[in-house]
Amino acid sequence: MSGMDNVSLKVIEDARQVKGKNIQEAEDKAEGIISKAAKKIKNKTTLVKAAAEEHYSKTFDIEVFKVKSVLDQKVLLVKIEIVEDIIEKAKEKLYRLDRKGWEKFLKKMAEELNINKGNYIVGRKEKVLDKSIAAVIKGIKPDKKKADFDRGLKITEGRTEIILSPEKYLDRDIEDIKMEVALHLFDGEE
Repeated sequence: MSGMDNVSLKVIEDARQVKGKNIQEAEDKAEGIISKAAKKIKNKTTLVKAAAEEHYSKTFDIEVFKVKSVLDQKVLLVKIEIVEDIIEKAKEKLYRLDRKGWEKFLKKMAEELNINKGNYIVGRKEKVLDKSIAAVIKGIKPDKKKADFDRGLKITEGRTEIILSPEKYLDRDIEDIKMEVALHLFDGEE
């Protein structure tokens, strides 16, 4: 082989080495780029996954709160209905007071309200309450006017007008009574 052939072979060999080195460098750079891209993708995926989990958690909590709120409102409405039913039953019992019950009630109210004079009218639907029971309040006299109300005993003195009836007495403190009944019925519930 001649010297030219040797030089050609040497150039080809050097070119192969440079080509191999260039290919290796390119593969290494490609691996680095792919590795960095994979790390970025992994980091982005982790961030997106965390954001999605947080969004899901918040959305879940909001939906649970909404459902719980609706259920709490329904439970509250049922409780209010129970209390209202109990109060209505108590009023029904009060409508059926006997003579002694009326006498006791009227004496107590006359004392509390300091009633010792005036005219009275008996409610048009009263079956037990009459003049003899009204007489337990000393100093009041029957009025000749017709009753314009259903239940109880209306006492007028000048411009003052009071209707004495157990249900009116109950209505006067109804909100406190409702709270008391609710506390007794639902005490300890969450």
